[in-house]
Order: sequence, then C-alpha cells, then structure tokens
Amino acid sequence: MPPAAVRELLCTVDRLAHCVGSLRSSGFGEPPELTRLADDVERLRLHVRALVGEPADTVSARPPAGERATIPVSDTPYDAKLWHGADDEGVGGHGPQVSPAPGHAGR
Repeated sequence: MPPAAVRELLCTVDRLAHCVGSLRSSGFGEPPELTRLADDVERLRLHVRALVGEPADTVSARPPAGERATIPVSDTPYDAKLWHGADDEGVGGHGPQVSPAPGHAGR
C-alpha cells in the first residue's frame, strides 16, 4: 500500500485527468494543447505509480474509464495536384501509357 502522500497525489492526478476530460467534452474539442495536456497528465500518473514500484505492465496508458479517445480525420478531399503524374502502384496506371523509347525494350 503506497504512503498517504502518494495516494493523495494519485487522487489529485485522477481529478486533473477528469478536468481535462471535461474540457474535451465541453466544447474545447481536440486542440493540440489539450491533447498534450492529457498526455502530460497520463505521464504524471505513470511516474507516480513507478515511484511506488508498481510494475510497468500493470500501468495502463488508456484514458480513464468513461473517456473516449478520438482521432480527428478531415473529410476534405486531397488537392489533386498532389497526385499529378502518379500511378496507382500495383494495379497498373490509369494515366496515358508511354511507349518505350526507340531501341529500348519494355520491361
């Protein structure tokens, strides 16, 4: 059983994690600053547990119960210029077929 000061510190870190989760769900969304803050809180939790000798394999890197990790994915299309002149590797090209130069055999 960890000392009282360590238990209090773990409770404080848990409350901080809860506050960060509340910020996420209260309209702040997922800005990089909030994501870094959540990562820092989890790192604090890991360090406090390591301080009392808790084995690394029992320490969870998951968000606290009730919180869900979300990964924002943009649904805006890629700029078509990004793919200009590229072939679909492995399925054959869809662009104009270029004949080999005279004197060179195709593959």
